[in-house]
Formats: sequence, structure tokens, C-alpha cells
Amino acid sequence: MRSGFMRVVGAAAAMAMCVGLGACLEPVPLDEPKDSVTVEDARTGDESKPAQTGKPAQTDARTDEKPKDAQAEKPVGVSINLSDDSILKFDGDAASAQLVEDMHAGKTPTSCTVLYDQMGALPSVTITDARTIREVYKKLARMRVEGKTDMSITDNYHHVSFELQDGTKVSYGFEGEGILARGKQNYAVRDQSGLWTYVRQLQEQQLREESAGDDWLAIELDDEEELVQSCPTSAPAGEVVQVTVPVVLDVDRHVAVNGNEDFGSFVTGDTYEFVMPDKPVTIRVWTDNEFTPGS
Repeated sequence: MRSGFMRVVGAAAAMAMCVGLGACLEPVPLDEPKDSVTVEDARTGDESKPAQTGKPAQTDARTDEKPKDAQAEKPVGVSINLSDDSILKFDGDAASAQLVEDMHAGKTPTSCTVLYDQMGALPSVTITDARTIREVYKKLARMRVEGKTDMSITDNYHHVSFELQDGTKVSYGFEGEGILARGKQNYAVRDQSGLWTYVRQLQEQQLREESAGDDWLAIELDDEEELVQSCPTSAPAGEVVQVTVPVVLDVDRHVAVNGNEDFGSFVTGDTYEFVMPDKPVTIRVWTDNEFTPGS
């Protein structure tokens, strides 16, 4: 039944560290450069034209401080040259069109709720962090609709929805990963940008944060270029922390933990690791143009 959309895990065991995106090993350009120049996205052929980026809101899982208001940051617009078969454009849906306009204008939705329905094993996640909402939006926008289909999958319902700043709800329901359900008609879709991998990552991170102990230490992320795909918000001392930073075309990536670039290292093309010390850390990630082939 479609009530599977609302299933939420009541309790969950501690999960492993953040899972990196397996498809991120190929070099890619920045989605959102600091300037406002339109750049071609080599991953999809889309163009992205963002405004000046802002730091994502961080939640200190080990303090009583309230999370920063995700919408209080400086507005960041996201402009994608949508193809006619984009899930946001193919059927002329008015709510989808408003979502696209709002994102272009930097009016980030107040929230986004995602669910990868794995027989009730993973929770529905509601996101208020503007940076994460932008990432979900960009991945959804690159999903392609291939045409009508008579196929249907029961008891396996995925879900992505946004609440816009004026209260408008924009929702997309799926039967499995490859079928979009729109009213009584189903459409075959192609996930070109790893949307479902990213959603599962968000679900696993929520489960991990729910299992955090009182002795876990805060991890703050300083990532103005919005390069990082995954990073935990806390960890116990002595645990191996993994941060996913995809390779970027023609620039060098830098990662520093508490100001020290030698604190950890890349163990794969996009996975940076370090051992959590006995104090909170700030992870800074940035790029420069001093590109060294093979680095």
C-alpha cells in the first residue's frame, strides 16, 4: 500500500560511518562555483548557474545548542538548463515549475522529505538544511523520464517532497527506483545523478546520529564550495571518520582537520579518512587551481 511512504523506523542499531557515493570516482567540475558564471556540468550536460554559495548549517550533536536556521543563510540560487524530459519539466506540472523558479531565485524550500522505502528498514528523513535541500533538488532535476509504462511495483514506494516558502507542496512518488507514479499513470525514469544513493546516505546518517553516545565529539564542516557529499556531524574519539569529496576537474582538492592537511589522507579517489581525536574538530575543504595531473 502507498502508506509505505510514511513508515518510520522506531529504533535502529548503530550504523557504520557515512557511506561514500560509489559513482563519484570520475572527475567532475564544481556544481556551484563561487562566481556566477554559467558552467557546463560534465556529468549530465546540464548547466548550473548558482549565486554566491554559503556555508551549510551545522548541528552540534553533543551540545544543547539549537541548529542554525537553514534558511537564515545568504540566498543561493540554483539554475539548471532542464531538458524536456527532466522529471521537473516533462508534464508541465505547475508545482514543479514553481519549485524550479524558487530555486533559481534562491528561495530554498523550507523543508524536503525523502524516503527510500526498504521494507520499513530505513527512516523517512525531513531536511531543513538549505545546502542539503539544494543537493537533493539538483539530483532530482537530472532524473530523466523515458516514457509511459504499464509496469508497477507493490510495497516498495520511494518519495521526495518539498515544502516551498509559500506553503506549496511539491511531491514525487516512486514505485521502486525506476518508476515515477503520477496519478493513475506510471512513467519509466532514469536516475542519472545518484539520487537514491544520496537518499540512502541521508537515511543512514540519521540512524547514526540517533545512536550517538554522550561521549561523541562534534564535527564541524567548513565547505564554502559545497564539495563534500557526505560527512558525519559527530564521532567518538578513536573512530575512523570518512568524508566523501568527489574528484573535481582541473583543480586540486584540499582537506584540513583543525587546520592540518596532514591529519588524514585520501584512501580512495573520493574518500578522505582520519582518526577522530579526543576533542571536537573542524574539517575545511577547498580547491585551488594548482592542478597536478594524477593528484
